[in-house]
Amino acid sequence: MTRSNKTEFPLHLGFGFQKRSINDNLKPWGGHKLALKWHLVLLVAGALLPVVLFAVAIVHRLSLNERAASERRLLLAARNLTYDVEREVLSTTRTLQALAASDRLDQGELKAFYNEAQRTVRTQPTWLGVILLMPNERQVFNTFRPFGTSLPLANEPESVRRVVKTLQPTVGYLAFARLKRKWAFPVRVPVMRGGKLQYVLTALITSDALTSVLKTQTTIDGEWTRTVVDGHGVVVARTRNPDRFVGHPGTPSFLKRIAETTEGVYRETTLEGTPVYVAVKRANFSDWTTAVVVPVEIIDSPARRAMWLVVGSGLALLLVSGAGTLILSRWISQGITEAACGAEALARGEYPRISPSPIQEVALLGEALEFSADLLSQRERERDEHLAQAEAARAEAETASRLKDEFLITVSHELRTPLNAISGWAQLLSTGKLNQEKTQQAIATIERNAKAQAQLVNDLLDTSRIVIGKLRLEPQSLNLATVIISALDSVRHAAEVKNIDLQLQLANVEPVLGDQNRLLQVVWNLLANAIKFTPQGGRVEVSLSQANSFVEIIVRDTGVGIKAEFLPHVFERFRQADGSTTRQFGGLGLGLAIVRHLVELHGGTVRAESDGEGKGATFTVKLPVVAHHQSISIPLRTSADEV
Repeated sequence: MTRSNKTEFPLHLGFGFQKRSINDNLKPWGGHKLALKWHLVLLVAGALLPVVLFAVAIVHRLSLNERAASERRLLLAARNLTYDVEREVLSTTRTLQALAASDRLDQGELKAFYNEAQRTVRTQPTWLGVILLMPNERQVFNTFRPFGTSLPLANEPESVRRVVKTLQPTVGYLAFARLKRKWAFPVRVPVMRGGKLQYVLTALITSDALTSVLKTQTTIDGEWTRTVVDGHGVVVARTRNPDRFVGHPGTPSFLKRIAETTEGVYRETTLEGTPVYVAVKRANFSDWTTAVVVPVEIIDSPARRAMWLVVGSGLALLLVSGAGTLILSRWISQGITEAACGAEALARGEYPRISPSPIQEVALLGEALEFSADLLSQRERERDEHLAQAEAARAEAETASRLKDEFLITVSHELRTPLNAISGWAQLLSTGKLNQEKTQQAIATIERNAKAQAQLVNDLLDTSRIVIGKLRLEPQSLNLATVIISALDSVRHAAEVKNIDLQLQLANVEPVLGDQNRLLQVVWNLLANAIKFTPQGGRVEVSLSQANSFVEIIVRDTGVGIKAEFLPHVFERFRQADGSTTRQFGGLGLGLAIVRHLVELHGGTVRAESDGEGKGATFTVKLPVVAHHQSISIPLRTSADEV
């Protein structure tokens, strides 16, 4: 690599190029330092601002959830208060109904009933008195006054009329009892005799009774007050300033709200002028309503404080981050300047020298510059390796092409040899001059060479079917012993000609699932191969046995053996040990490749073993028995199967 003392980089300007060095580019760098600092500040602010906004959104959402939870607690407190008020009224109603069932009324003994009513009043601390009225609103007696005193009509006739109309107990409205100087409300029950309304029995209940109910309730955090109002919206009881507000109506907005809904939570301003949240719940009698009040500040202030805390923390974080960024930018600008100088040194072929930087990225940049020179040489080595791999692939392709060329030469030789014999003897037969013995010899020679040529053609066809995946099987349950015996009978003559001893060992094995003709072809190929490569007077052994769920066929010979370097390629197509094998023994070198493919189609395996040249070879075929047989790939029978 040629290195110059100064490297120039072309910068594209319009339609031409202007050459500038790195030093020229570094001159305005000082002017850009300030811009870099502010860019970093903006980058930090841009990174932190979404986090702060997200935190604000989360706090706001949590605040809304907390407010909703507080409103649910308020409404639950209002429901509980309504339940206790209803229970208090129901208790009074039942006491009145028990008094109304007195026999004194049936017997017309009003004086005695008057005394009984006075005794009942003394047992009920919240009762001011008992009044017995006629359905026409005229008072029969009033425990406030002596029996027989002339009395006016009912002070609050609306509830009396409701009892007369509905014949059901009812609760009236708040009124001021002048004799007792107290606020009270009536609870009225009908007195029925013979299915007709005879009297209306009334108990005047002091508003203090409901005040005590309010005070027995468990208060919620920050609660301001609890209130009970009657059907006219007049305050009946209140925990805060009862003397000031009992007997006065609620605010107009409050009265409008309780007229529109039976329960709910809304924002309101109290009679004292305090902003609050109010939870209201209507009772099941006379449109009375209970309310639980909590100041707005109690519910909203936690959320407001949390929001200000997040916003303040975010602003403080931005300020601190901005200051830190300004300091950091100074370190970064110095490191980048040194890195730029190091890049120019690298371009000149010099080793870049960069001072250690506390900024990890700048330090990594320096390391990258120092590493770049080594990377260039590494790329060159990788290029050389790729070229070597390409050369190896080309050599492999050439080898494959040479093997195919040699195979074509072998095919032409193997086909021409029997054709020459057939053609020669056929011409001699056509002359008609051969005696009987020569004629028989000619016919035998023609038949033997025709069979050899047919076997070559069949091997070629099977190989073609294997290549295109159209080799078909017709599976059935088979006894391999029968297949082996048939194959031995086919090669026995060839073995006898070479005086080869055929030895057979058969064991009882389970049947296998397979194509009889194809398995016969497997065994025949192995036997023919063993006989072909076994010299005169040699031995070929065939054995059949079972190992667990597999049946094993072993063909062992004492022939020429297989070289160790060729053993891994013995089942490959077009591969033979060397050219002399073809010339000495004949054949196309396809038999063992066909054997391997047929065995694998049956879900089995085949392997070859040899201790070397002149030490024979052993071929072992393993096939699964029927009970453990795997699925066999069987192509559909179509016209495309024929090759």
